[in-house]
Amino acid sequence: MAIIALIALYFAARLALIGSGYFSAPSLREILLFSALIIILNSSKKLFYFVLMPILAVYALYAPIGLSFGAPSYQYIASVFATDLLEGKEFLSQLPFINYLLPVAIIALVLFFRFCTQKYRLYLHKNKVFLAAVMIFALFDTVPFKLLQDTYHAGMKVSQELTMLNNLSIESQWGKSSLRLDSGYDDYVVIIGESARKDYHHAYGYPVENTPFMSSAKGTLIDGFTAGGTNTIASLKLMLTKPDTQQWEGDYGLNFIDLVKSAGIKTYWISNQGYLGQFDTPISAIANKSDEKIFLKAGDSLNTNTSDFQLLPKFTQVIAQPFQGKRFIVLHLYGSHPITCDRLTDYPKLFNDNYIAKKYFNVNCYISSIKKTDEVLRQVYESLRENQQKNHRTFSMIYFSDHGLAHQISEDNIVIHNSNGRSKRHYDVPLFKISSDDTQRREYRVFKSGLNFTDGIANWIGIDNPKINSAADLFSNNADPDDYGLSKIIEKIDSSDDPAVVIPTP
Repeated sequence: MAIIALIALYFAARLALIGSGYFSAPSLREILLFSALIIILNSSKKLFYFVLMPILAVYALYAPIGLSFGAPSYQYIASVFATDLLEGKEFLSQLPFINYLLPVAIIALVLFFRFCTQKYRLYLHKNKVFLAAVMIFALFDTVPFKLLQDTYHAGMKVSQELTMLNNLSIESQWGKSSLRLDSGYDDYVVIIGESARKDYHHAYGYPVENTPFMSSAKGTLIDGFTAGGTNTIASLKLMLTKPDTQQWEGDYGLNFIDLVKSAGIKTYWISNQGYLGQFDTPISAIANKSDEKIFLKAGDSLNTNTSDFQLLPKFTQVIAQPFQGKRFIVLHLYGSHPITCDRLTDYPKLFNDNYIAKKYFNVNCYISSIKKTDEVLRQVYESLRENQQKNHRTFSMIYFSDHGLAHQISEDNIVIHNSNGRSKRHYDVPLFKISSDDTQRREYRVFKSGLNFTDGIANWIGIDNPKINSAADLFSNNADPDDYGLSKIIEKIDSSDDPAVVIPTP
């Protein structure tokens, strides 16, 4: 019976470590360390139920997520703060059913171990309280408590950041800006995509024609633009502000809305992303700086699945308003946010699901959602063109995505989701510009850093400010001279490459 109890203990420790997301295959030493902690805390009833079980509960509750998405981090704690109930439901429904069996197995195996040790008097400890205290202090900075520490520190960092954003006014640090003579357009439009990975676009070589507008329109396509992070908040807080490029931290006092306003341009923000009231996300905090704001999901977090097409009438109303002077308009899409099939309630899929293998169901949805975004871009462009003909207002528009996604591939299923930076292609996103006076198409394969995005926006519009790098050009054929450590971050990703999946057709 002692052997059976130890086997149960071994597998309980091993499953808990795998579920934490830190280890795809924990070493024997790591398993034994965790097992030793369980043995020590099993020395008394109080230690078992009031110390060990709460620790295991954290491991068990996180295990379904950790198995698919990896260890907890600032980015995911921030996403929790910024996720409404609909997104939370969608997120949890992505996890395979087998993931939910892991918490049950962890708790059951530990309870079985305790049952065996108590019934058969298998005392595997000496000097119980003393050894328990020694083990806790000895292991506090190592494996068993790493999950708790990282979760706590990440949570505190996010909490402090949100408190600052919600309770304090963000004072602009730009000072006074001016417009150059080459600021030649009346309306500037930035369209922020969601979860659209570059290599799933036909415009960037994907074999399925899912970007008819972006692939053919006269404008400038950049192949080599990198996102600032691996989820919306982590990425956009760096891209929509002039960030600290050494620490990779956003500077909300130097956000791009305040920059544009400092040059005397009226700003608008039209969003299909959630707005969480008192729990403003960093992105909605930046959006709040706009002169006019329209959130399709404003206020209550119990939101429905709102289509990006519903942004178009709002956008048309804005640009149709009589106005003298320049305007800067941001459209924030819901794009290809997982689960992508839910983005297609009003748009057809590229392939009939009945004629492709079942495992490619999610891929079909993802590439179709990208085509839907391409259609949104086309309609925005047509609205601007019609407004130009009617009101004689020139324009320039930019499209980019906040971050990419990664794959979880099994024999019978392919899930495309956010994976906390487990993919080397997570930072590869599209960047496209089209203007009312473009007469030819340009495609440049050149590195551009998302951390230069706000500088690039200033130079695209023609804004002069002492804090702006006047050499930053998002759409030139010259590579950015520095990646600010991005290549080192990518090098640390130990997962194998996961190129775009192509659906085989008969």
